[in-house]
Amino acid sequence: MNYVVRPGDTLYSISRRFGVPTDVIIRQNGLQPPYFLFAGQTLFIPTTTRPPGPGPGGITIADLDRRVDNLEQRVNELNRRVDRLERRVR
Repeated sequence: MNYVVRPGDTLYSISRRFGVPTDVIIRQNGLQPPYFLFAGQTLFIPTTTRPPGPGPGGITIADLDRRVDNLEQRVNELNRRVDRLERRVR
């Protein structure tokens, strides 16, 4: 499947979201060190044949995706707050 990189995405976060090792994403997309990603970049993510539905503990992949997105948004907001505070201190 194709995935469009969003602001704040990292190879690690994309890897975790789709359950694909980072080295596989790197190899499939011909990425070169230092592996910078940019918003709007399209990556090919090899899909697995894992059936949709509840995973361990009854949590679905969609649930996990929502949780990851929520956490990423919260981290981005906290980073913006830290930046504002650092500017005030200077």
